[in-house]
Amino acid sequence: MFAAIETSFDETGLAICDAAGGICQSLLASQVEAHAPYRGVVPELAARTHLSDLPQMWRQLDPQWRTNLAAIGVTAGPGLPGSLLAGLNFASGLALSAGCPLYPLNHLEGHIFSPFMPIALDEPSTKEPGPHSLPALPFPHLALIISGGHTELFLVNSLTDIQLLGQTLDDAVGELLDKVSALLGLGYPGGARLEQLARSADVLDAEARYDGPLTLPVPMRTSGDLNFSYSGLKTAVVRLVRSAEAAGQPLDASAQAELAAALFSVICDSLWLKLAEALNQHKVEILTVSGGVAINGFVRARLRAAGRQAGVDVRFPQPRHCLDNAEMMAWLLCLHVAAGIRANVADAWSQWLPGEHRR
Repeated sequence: MFAAIETSFDETGLAICDAAGGICQSLLASQVEAHAPYRGVVPELAARTHLSDLPQMWRQLDPQWRTNLAAIGVTAGPGLPGSLLAGLNFASGLALSAGCPLYPLNHLEGHIFSPFMPIALDEPSTKEPGPHSLPALPFPHLALIISGGHTELFLVNSLTDIQLLGQTLDDAVGELLDKVSALLGLGYPGGARLEQLARSADVLDAEARYDGPLTLPVPMRTSGDLNFSYSGLKTAVVRLVRSAEAAGQPLDASAQAELAAALFSVICDSLWLKLAEALNQHKVEILTVSGGVAINGFVRARLRAAGRQAGVDVRFPQPRHCLDNAEMMAWLLCLHVAAGIRANVADAWSQWLPGEHRR
């Protein structure tokens, strides 16, 4: 059995899986309500909550899953420093107690490989860890991560060869949605609230295309690279809302819904614009889209339709695996063990040491 811990941001995750990646038990503690009054995540509060939640969650696991562990994995970055340290400290203690290796895992790699996870909470596999236990992953493929903190595009050549092709130069796409949601008084987090609002307008077609009176700029349309940018689009939305208020005609619910629909259409335009160029440069058959914004129904509809037209298989994780979770990290741990990648926890700790003490 393998155990994985995820504490990169504001979700505390703990999962146990078998050698084939089947999830035996999974626990997730959300901090959304705790951070909602602040309209964003408070790092110190997130770290303290992880420290409180992890021991309680460990005790909630079925004893049969938490004994005889072959390996433990923990998210070592990227993420909030205090949150990462909370998970790393707890995982180090578990590994020492269990006498098993501790694998520091990359949070973004967890998202990248989440679309290839086993479908459900399966019965534990009787196979021993090894390459024969897991299906072969398709390489190379393109991987887009879209979330509140990340908008990045990768070429994935192998489990250990992942090349960054483009990234946001400012705001991530999920950050844009949170800021627009706050601007419209909808609260935090904003993605789901804005999607619900946009659907009430009924002005988007089956492929999430908007053809209405509002005009918003498609970011980075002529940049000539694979990078993204969403601060300019945010500014355009702010100006539209503030202009209406200054004219004494603040946006009512109907106008806000129209704006949300136009915003999602432009976001989909901007994402596919870069993906299409990446597909021209790299002849792959599979494109994955993961991260919190990958839950969005408009994004899924547009990118799937565009993928079909381009002859590429666009894959998304299950919705529960789009947000931060320990299940995808347990899956990543399985892949590392099966590939014979050795645990090197010293690397995880070295980033917290003064420069002269790093290896």
